Amino acid sequence: MKNQNLIFLIFTLIVFNSFGQKKELKAVEKALKTNNFVSAKENIVAAEKYDLEDFDLKLKIKYHYLKGVSYYAEGESTLADSYLALDNFKQVVLLEEDSSYKFYTDKVKPLKSAMLNGFVRKAKNALELKDYKTSYANLESAFRVSSTDTLYLYNAALLATETKDFDIAMNFYRELEGIGFTGVTTNYYAVEIESAEEQSFASESNRDLFVKAGTHKDERNELTVSVQLNVFRSMAAIYKNMGDTDNALLYIEKAKKIDSNDINLILLESNIKWELGDIESYKVLISQALEINPSNADLLFNLGVVSANSDDIESAKMYYDKAILVDPNYTKAYLNMAALILSEEEGIIEEMNALGTSTADYNKYDALKLDRENIYKTAIPYLETVLKNEPTNIDALNTLRNIYSALGDDINYKLMKEKLEGLDN
Repeated sequence: MKNQNLIFLIFTLIVFNSFGQKKELKAVEKALKTNNFVSAKENIVAAEKYDLEDFDLKLKIKYHYLKGVSYYAEGESTLADSYLALDNFKQVVLLEEDSSYKFYTDKVKPLKSAMLNGFVRKAKNALELKDYKTSYANLESAFRVSSTDTLYLYNAALLATETKDFDIAMNFYRELEGIGFTGVTTNYYAVEIESAEEQSFASESNRDLFVKAGTHKDERNELTVSVQLNVFRSMAAIYKNMGDTDNALLYIEKAKKIDSNDINLILLESNIKWELGDIESYKVLISQALEINPSNADLLFNLGVVSANSDDIESAKMYYDKAILVDPNYTKAYLNMAALILSEEEGIIEEMNALGTSTADYNKYDALKLDRENIYKTAIPYLETVLKNEPTNIDALNTLRNIYSALGDDINYKLMKEKLEGLDN
């Protein structure tokens, strides 16, 4: 008798749960008819107090569909609610996929399509406003709706990198690497017979319709260039920024297998080698970069700095002169060249200070003094060019003031002094 009562009690609870579930879902449907999404979500929450496992298949599918519609709110939902809606729409498709019951899948398809278009539109609008965070969040969402459109996730990674959200960008890039993303897509073209102009089409089937209709001819397909190199190079740069040198070099090697002559890749590796103190590798890489782009003033300047640090003064001067030849307004090259020239006076001053009081020493002193003045005069044109390009450059003004003082050029000394005082005021 007790067992019978227990069975009856369980049966009663199941019936009650089923009744409660249906009641709450009917309330959701009623709220959705008037677009009262707040009420719909409240009733969804109320329905969730019952165990979802007790729902029969049809009721379970209906629950996920109604929850998706409630949280999607015709595209007016938050990003978090949109994700929740998408998860429920996916559940609908998944559950109906494994059953003979196919009712809500066709209803979900246009909703997912609208959701995708909404995310893309929001991403585009945010991008125009330079709100990159909102843009990349919506691009990621677009990818979650349509996982075959991998370019959405790639562009999200680019924007996350732009905003220095490196952890997020790296997660996107890792996911792209995991799915073997290359970015290669097919563009579809055909020539319009009336205008004789080639036009592009969104899909092959769309293009073929026009060809069959007789309005277009000479159809062709064109593959876009792979961007996998950019993915690996970006991952290497982010790892470098994170201080993970080993992984940075690992992804540089992966990128090299695609294109070992990519100049941005070479420069990235050269920066890492410089930071590691591997100067020889740095010089080799910069020289390689210069073979690719011999008119890069920055690379020439950097080789000048490396040569100067290695006490190879003549090579340093040669590279600075080349940098100036490429870019006549390259201020740093003029300043460094002047500094190199002026550094030669140190040995002269030491020699002057070591002289005695003999006639020979006095004559030697006068000769050295003349050499010193010639060094000053050689440096002056470089410093004056700096001031021509940057009239308020304090380093150039200070150095010229001191030079003119040493040369006894009172007019130019006072001029430099007045300029400096004007900057102080």
